[in-house]
Amino acid sequence: MKIEMIKVEQLQKAEWHSTHILRPDLLVLSSSLMCNGFVSPIVVQKETNIIIDGYQRWMLAKDLLELNKKINGLIPVFFVDCNSLEAMLMHLQINRGRGSLLAHKVSSIIRDLFNSGKYDEKDFDRLLTMKYDELEVLFNPTILKQRKISEHKYSRAWVPVEAPAGTVDSGPVTERPPNADR
Repeated sequence: MKIEMIKVEQLQKAEWHSTHILRPDLLVLSSSLMCNGFVSPIVVQKETNIIIDGYQRWMLAKDLLELNKKINGLIPVFFVDCNSLEAMLMHLQINRGRGSLLAHKVSSIIRDLFNSGKYDEKDFDRLLTMKYDELEVLFNPTILKQRKISEHKYSRAWVPVEAPAGTVDSGPVTERPPNADR
């Protein structure tokens, strides 16, 4: 594996990137980058310089002047020779196990991959361990919008602490966790 150091400005955000990081985690990541530097390279599509994996690290390196100065404006990159469909698939494969994907963006990528004619349901199972029931939800671009989680009637078996009043069935008051911050 050959890692190259290139200027931060040379990389491009993928319009289809489907990851998200919460602000507290982003602060931890920025602190880690300041203390430890880049311990793993950004994965980039060779032909386009589009980021496949490492968007948040790149964004911090680009936007945080102190970090950019520390790394001399250079970022470690592993280039992958692949087309855009392969880049999207690789993005999902790398990030799916991390639990950091946004469902509506994944839905869009899955539809693009499927509509290309290159991948079928068996490929999604083999490459992403996605079974038909999960694919069925992701194939439908409107189902994620139609489900109104805040209006869902949760059973007492599982009630999120954030559930708005009236979203639980009639029964005993839901016990809250002992931690005040949860």
